[in-house]
Amino acid sequence: MVELYETSPAGAQLPLEIGTVSVREVQTSMHLLAPYTGQAVQAAAAFNTQMGLEWPGPNELKRKGGVYVFWFDHAHIAVMGATPSSRLARHAAVREVGDGWTVLELNGADVRAVLARLTPLDLRQKQCKAGMSQRSSLMHMQAVISCLRKSRFRVMVFRSMTQTLLHDLTTAMESVAARTDLV
Repeated sequence: MVELYETSPAGAQLPLEIGTVSVREVQTSMHLLAPYTGQAVQAAAAFNTQMGLEWPGPNELKRKGGVYVFWFDHAHIAVMGATPSSRLARHAAVREVGDGWTVLELNGADVRAVLARLTPLDLRQKQCKAGMSQRSSLMHMQAVISCLRKSRFRVMVFRSMTQTLLHDLTTAMESVAARTDLV
């Protein structure tokens, strides 16, 4: 019988540090919750009671300790770092999807400049504040980009796009670092 085991999507390529920006992989569980038709209020109430966090609105990220809850799209929220109770299944579909995603955390003074080379989002601090999570393109990939702090972001892409993401990030990081050295 074949024995299967979990592997990191990034392999040995991370952590990575170029210029003032560092990238590390985040190993965490991830669940998507989608309220059943007509059950949004009940799902939010059950979720708030269990998790101690409010159901996030569009483009919102909530955090309590190591648990992150964020708006995922028009019909879903995502929970990272905790497993929602099966009691939520009365009001919402709950699915574990962590093995399908790569989650990277980017830190550093130039992180916004690096990401600005890859996404059309307005990442200026005035527009993209801590506690925001947005779906967008990242080069030609679909991504979820969350602002955790002034110079800390989480970027999520489909696991199958990990190598492309790492290539694009490395190129952008090198470019920003080179520009800093020249100016």
